[in-house]
Amino acid sequence: MNPEDLDALAEYSSPVIRGSEAVITITRPDLESNSYLSQLFALSGESSRRLTHNWRDYAPEVRTNWSGYLSAAKKESGQLFVGSSLETAHRITDNHLGVSEFALDDDGARALYVARVAETGRYGQDEDVPASEEAPRRITSAAYLSNGLGYTNNRPARAFLVDLVEPGLGKSGIAGGAEVPLSTLLETPESDVHDPQFSPSGTRVSVVSSLAPDHGEPDLRSTVWLLGGERPEALTLPRMSVNLHRWIDEETLLLIGNELTRDELDFVGQMPGLFVHDLTAGSTRRLTDPETVSVASIRPQIAGTGHGTGHGSGVRGDAPVIAVVDTDGASRIISIELAAENRTLDELDFLTDETAVVNGIDVDGDSLVWTGDTPTNPAVLHRVRLSADGTKATGTGGDITATDAGSTTTDDGAVRAHPAPANSVLPQLLRVDGEGGPITGWLAKPSGPGPFPVILNIHGGPFAQYTHGWFDETQILTSAGYAVVYANPRGSGGRTRTWGTAVQGDMAAPAMADVLAVLDHALAGDAELDSSSLGVQGGSYGGYLTAMITADDHRFQAAIVERGYLDPDSFVGTSDIGRFFTEEYTTRDAQAIARQSPLAHASQVRTPSLVMHSELDFRCPLEQAQQYYAALQRAGVDTELLIFPGENHELSRAGQPRHRRQRFEAMLDWWDQHLGGDVDANLDDEATSAIR
Repeated sequence: MNPEDLDALAEYSSPVIRGSEAVITITRPDLESNSYLSQLFALSGESSRRLTHNWRDYAPEVRTNWSGYLSAAKKESGQLFVGSSLETAHRITDNHLGVSEFALDDDGARALYVARVAETGRYGQDEDVPASEEAPRRITSAAYLSNGLGYTNNRPARAFLVDLVEPGLGKSGIAGGAEVPLSTLLETPESDVHDPQFSPSGTRVSVVSSLAPDHGEPDLRSTVWLLGGERPEALTLPRMSVNLHRWIDEETLLLIGNELTRDELDFVGQMPGLFVHDLTAGSTRRLTDPETVSVASIRPQIAGTGHGTGHGSGVRGDAPVIAVVDTDGASRIISIELAAENRTLDELDFLTDETAVVNGIDVDGDSLVWTGDTPTNPAVLHRVRLSADGTKATGTGGDITATDAGSTTTDDGAVRAHPAPANSVLPQLLRVDGEGGPITGWLAKPSGPGPFPVILNIHGGPFAQYTHGWFDETQILTSAGYAVVYANPRGSGGRTRTWGTAVQGDMAAPAMADVLAVLDHALAGDAELDSSSLGVQGGSYGGYLTAMITADDHRFQAAIVERGYLDPDSFVGTSDIGRFFTEEYTTRDAQAIARQSPLAHASQVRTPSLVMHSELDFRCPLEQAQQYYAALQRAGVDTELLIFPGENHELSRAGQPRHRRQRFEAMLDWWDQHLGGDVDANLDDEATSAIR
């Protein structure tokens, strides 16, 4: 894969079963327009149909009477489109800052959606008042910034209701017209709201928001709020942070969230769990084990139900929950009974294999579809046939199949697989004994004979993980002639809470020992790896660990420190998570912070280092890179600072396509200068054009 091959990638997401069809969102980076294209497609039998034709269509929802999705013109914010079908949906909102989420009440013919409401005169509402001339911002809260957004307090996220009435003879819904149905702004909590939902009958309207207003003290607690009454009503839950919720019936909610065990800031290593809340009894029960099971933030489903008139229609009392859990290197679909309690990872029924990385699911009757990626494909759509008890049925036959180019129909339920770019390789799984237990890692080698320069790549988080899934960064490096070693050290997600908290108060040493152990294992076990030509790189926490490694271990010929957490002290006052992240991970002790600070150790670095950062990064602010770059210069280190304008912390994943390409080009140029890989590798060679 070359940097210009970004155009060949695609992401499949938000699957929805619609009769015999599977509807998915296909998103593609477009270098020419420097933006992302996404449309809705329906797969059925041997056919594939494009359902929508706007620049960016995504997040479909299908009900019996109404269907909707979000749609945006080129480089604009999304608006809500709803109609009797996805094909006939028309625009029903015109919110200045766009719509972020929505839910449909099928029988009640209503939509509940979330949109930000800008303070008068801000964010382009008045063409005569540019951003630089807006009034000063008065801030009294602990959290007032959000990466990828900016200031939040003067544009809070609020909930709206809108009736779904066909436009008839009026102008509402006519393309090019300005008229949309009138939306009603609901009274909501003071803090931002998200995750709008209707109960099955439509009589209850709910969102998730902070438990208490932010008046200057950080507090991670959140709960479900019932809207539509005289005032918002918060459900009384255990001390926790709720990510998503789903109505099972009128008195029962399914929740995904983190318990905050010690206090309202105890987030480190917390394993998101699946909970059932009974509104009548006021009780909350955890279905999954808090030590071994980490539930992904993907809305759970109930097996054996159809879309019907609402999310919870026709739920049997014994119907199991279908959810996604993060395991070591994967995100896998599980089936779990509603009556379960603290079920451990070993006690779960898995519906996908141990290498699948699932990003979306939908269930209708005995059919389940999922989207995500696999070791060999950057995007896939799969189908699983369910038995009556919610476990995987024998055989995968059914109507949702495809056999055209780039598609497969196999016994494992594959419906469609987006082809990987030329010269992609299949990484080798490594299991390495470490000080804290076995470490999962991977070795990806270029096609052809060695010896190969080796790059140690380190993920962010730290409570995140690398997966078995196809990864563009690995493929870019291997195509250029570099072998890549990467791992999930202590502090990573996907294992246990104990594994995740292993770096609390000591952010560098345990993870450093683990990633170096995997590197040494790979070097000792493969003669094609050149141990005299080593590089190390990482982003966010990976940038942090890269900087700490080069201060201590001088065997690397070069390093790339990207969007790094580099000065815990200044991070407290500048990052959007600064008021709790640093103190929970590095403690408040000045000496302990100094021991864990890359900036404090910069004078020990001897390794040539490229420092890459984004100008609008509010997670790890630009000043982190600026301070570290200046310290390296002061220490006489060969260093460069590369700043991407207009980008935030998500550059490598969701940045402007041209910047993503330029980022890859800068990486390859740096490694070519210092390691001399085969940057002219022939990507058109048919012998190496498929994954091996």
